[in-house]
Amino acid sequence: MKAKTRKQSGEDGSSYQSSTLAPVQRQTLEFLRKFLAEKGYAPSLKDIAECIGVKSASTAHFHLERLEQKGFIRRGIDGMLELLDRVTPELGPTAVPLVGVIAAGRPIEAVEQAATIEIPPNMIDGRGEVYCLEVSGNSMIDEHICDRDIVVIKKQENAEDGQIVVALLEDGSATLKRYRRLKNGSVMLIPANPTMQPITVDKVTIQGRLIGVIRELH
Repeated sequence: MKAKTRKQSGEDGSSYQSSTLAPVQRQTLEFLRKFLAEKGYAPSLKDIAECIGVKSASTAHFHLERLEQKGFIRRGIDGMLELLDRVTPELGPTAVPLVGVIAAGRPIEAVEQAATIEIPPNMIDGRGEVYCLEVSGNSMIDEHICDRDIVVIKKQENAEDGQIVVALLEDGSATLKRYRRLKNGSVMLIPANPTMQPITVDKVTIQGRLIGVIRELH
């Protein structure tokens, strides 16, 4: 079976491929190691789904397939699961923090997590801090930003009209939207989904602008 890779695209439209594990795959692999060591048998898809915070068993199955394709596990038709003797790839000099979850839908509470992820070298130019967030929701779907994508953000406190930004609202929730400053001084945060309405606020804190998207290909 041919292994699929992560497609990573930057501002210049270039693509980048990496054989390193996605953060959720690292989480799945560590869960498998711990579960097998403690119980001596493989967890169910439901167990895995609960561990990685998803509702669908098919999503857990997808990540097991990726681990198998990348040579970290072997599965049998009888449900057997074997961990292969392979070291989890070390992150290189282009690794940046994966600091949490951002809403591309209705604003949600920012959720911080301890993880890192490698990004294309061209996204790191030495002129500012870069970090990543996992997307929740589909309000930016027309900008090709989908649920569970990883967005690459350049940290900055200001934004120009038309930029896609990470915006922190006064209630502490965060969202990913296109920025527009209105004549009356208010800010409109515009989704890229015709079924959703813009958010208009008097005050917003900009935490960075979008410079790239990383997606696991199905």
